[in-house]
Amino acid sequence: MSWSKWVFQAVDSFFFRGPVSFHATEGGYTVVRSIFPPFVTTLQGAIRYALATAMGWVPDREKTLPRELGDENNLGALSFRGPYVEYKNSVYFPVPSLLLKAGENYVRLKPGPKVKTDLGEVHLPVVPEQYIGALKELRDSYISYDNLAMILQGFLPKDQDLLTPKDLYSIEERVGIGRSPKKHTAMEGYLYYIDHVRLYPWVALTVYVSGIPDQVDLSKIKTVPLGGEGRLATVVINECDVVRIIPPFPTLDCDKDGKLRFFVMLLTPGWFEDPWKVILKGPSELAAEKDVQVVSACIGKSMYMGGWDLKNGEPRASHPIIPPGSLWFYEAKESKELKTKLEKLHGECLDIKKEFGFSQILIGRWEGLE
Repeated sequence: MSWSKWVFQAVDSFFFRGPVSFHATEGGYTVVRSIFPPFVTTLQGAIRYALATAMGWVPDREKTLPRELGDENNLGALSFRGPYVEYKNSVYFPVPSLLLKAGENYVRLKPGPKVKTDLGEVHLPVVPEQYIGALKELRDSYISYDNLAMILQGFLPKDQDLLTPKDLYSIEERVGIGRSPKKHTAMEGYLYYIDHVRLYPWVALTVYVSGIPDQVDLSKIKTVPLGGEGRLATVVINECDVVRIIPPFPTLDCDKDGKLRFFVMLLTPGWFEDPWKVILKGPSELAAEKDVQVVSACIGKSMYMGGWDLKNGEPRASHPIIPPGSLWFYEAKESKELKTKLEKLHGECLDIKKEFGFSQILIGRWEGLE
């Protein structure tokens, strides 16, 4: 399968709306926050729009996209991976939720002994006692390819190469009004307060796309409207191999007690048909495996994704999303077949929205070999 790499850079600030809706005539002064990075649903819309116009499709004149590009319910022949954050021309990835920070030191979580909880007796993630009370979560932070590869191999990062939101963008608050397209006057009850993200010049968003029709001249696609208010982004498109950006599959060997211990991490947001079941038992691709057991998990705070249904002119129903960086710890009986399956799953997308790029996973070790 051939892939093309689309690198988006901001011309202006962006507004990527989350699940919070605007409510006309509602009291108070509620801020609708922009999220970053946006869900792939935002970027695939911009990409399909660009491809369609390059194929001669005209907005408002033709109701349906070219058949190869799908419709409001499917992607046609297209598939996506990402989005990924680029910083100074290098891809950075969400920090696995097993990694915490204590002062200048990194600390890895791993399953501890069983304790009683409202879910019964379970293994909760623990850290060495000397770090208790001094730990900081690295939520919304990003880590380089080399350091993520170290974590997948069971070790700690080598340096302090960590990006936080402050390294990627600034926040700009905006106040706006709704305007009547007929009267060209302000509409009562349509005052809104939002914030935009302004990406720094060295920050970009990358999406990988396959299944593009052969007749499309990609060299003509230079800018696209992206996000709320149709703010422009420049885009550079090149042929590539999507596998190259994923850290390699780790060395998986049994520990001293003869058990194979690994974790499965979400690299992109997890869209699952039954998210509650997945939180408890892990992705279904491994849940049915004999002699493979979920021992514990580090799951971030649930996200919600909505969107706008252009065809019906109404908001889409919100769906719970498991945040990237979340992971499950597994114990298994070693087998050649299991290792082969894990290697094939490494870097793949799972479940019902895999063609969009949701639920991409990586495999890693609990801890490094001694």
